[in-house]
Amino acid sequence: MRPPVRGGRGGSGRGGPRSPGFAARGRGRGGQFRDEGPPATVVEVGTFMHACEGEIVCKLTSPKIPYFNGQIYLENKTQIGKVEEIFGAVSEVMFTIKLLDGIDAKSYSKGSTFHINPDKLLPIERFTAPSSAQSKNARGGGRGRGGPARGRGRGGRGARSGRGRY
Repeated sequence: MRPPVRGGRGGSGRGGPRSPGFAARGRGRGGQFRDEGPPATVVEVGTFMHACEGEIVCKLTSPKIPYFNGQIYLENKTQIGKVEEIFGAVSEVMFTIKLLDGIDAKSYSKGSTFHINPDKLLPIERFTAPSSAQSKNARGGGRGRGGPARGRGRGGRGARSGRGRY
């Protein structure tokens, strides 16, 4: 282990707080959570099925799929939690809601509905339709590393001149 660098307030050296390159190392690009407040409108996303380990298991009622960590609200726009997991067959999607502190999953009953910001929903075609890139390339497979001359010059072991004949 290296001894600490001496000299001043830690502004010298790589990545110190006063270093010009410090901000470029994963900082300053929106990594912080921003509370957006309740949305202007909410749409129904699911109905209560049962409580499990402090979370709520819901059946999806929307034709779209919720974002992971999408905030979940009651009809009156009171936030109760966020989408934790999404599972099930495409024809019968379910999801769990991780509740905020102080909210008990057992306080809800069958038929309770939950809502989400419509901007936090994805069309189901995103998960069912093959991507356009796959349909264009009928042979399938990606462009991984191939044999020689796959767009990387001549390939082989380098230059073949100057050391006799092969």
